[in-house]
Amino acid sequence: MADDDDGDMTMNELETQAFLSLEGYFALDGDIQRESEVVEGHLVSREPRNRPHQRTGFRLAQAFEVAVAKYRSSHDEEKAPCIDINTEVPVRLWEVPLTLRIPDVVVHHCREVFETLGAGDILIAVEAISRWSQSRDRIHKMGEYAKSGIPHYLIVQVDEIGALIVEHYALTTTDRRYSRISVNHRDGDIWALNISHPFDMQIGWQDLEIAPRT
Repeated sequence: MADDDDGDMTMNELETQAFLSLEGYFALDGDIQRESEVVEGHLVSREPRNRPHQRTGFRLAQAFEVAVAKYRSSHDEEKAPCIDINTEVPVRLWEVPLTLRIPDVVVHHCREVFETLGAGDILIAVEAISRWSQSRDRIHKMGEYAKSGIPHYLIVQVDEIGALIVEHYALTTTDRRYSRISVNHRDGDIWALNISHPFDMQIGWQDLEIAPRT
């Protein structure tokens, strides 16, 4: 009797395939791409993301847009650096073996619309932490982002109101390890984020509240 298999591979089967290439990743079904990352050539499932997690990422992206617009307005139009913001886009950390992560938010140098972002394009990578992703974001991704040379990394702890704690890490030495720059708490600090590099930026806690805006 003929096999009813339609030729599509299951997620479990894909995760056992060795050494996926960048071309192989982008040849996958779109749903699999969105829900997967690649670590040392192997496909891994992304952690679950609830609505507070996703809305916090959206609010952060909005706040970054405002900060970037202010930064660009302080320069002559022709000399203003082109900086863009995206949510949940693949970032190639290195190609052999392929490691590709999907941060919740990235601030990056402008590139062509369909050009894959590399670690060298990223100014700030952000991960919103949920109970499913503590070790992945604090250990694995932090180490990978630092090793690939991403200069700034933010970890955002989320509750039902929005951002609760914002941790800022940066590369300050040549050993590709992050140093903790600041930890801001909603209950004790005026700003969720107050930094001068890669450009001046102040984001208030109210900017990161996830309730619908009226």
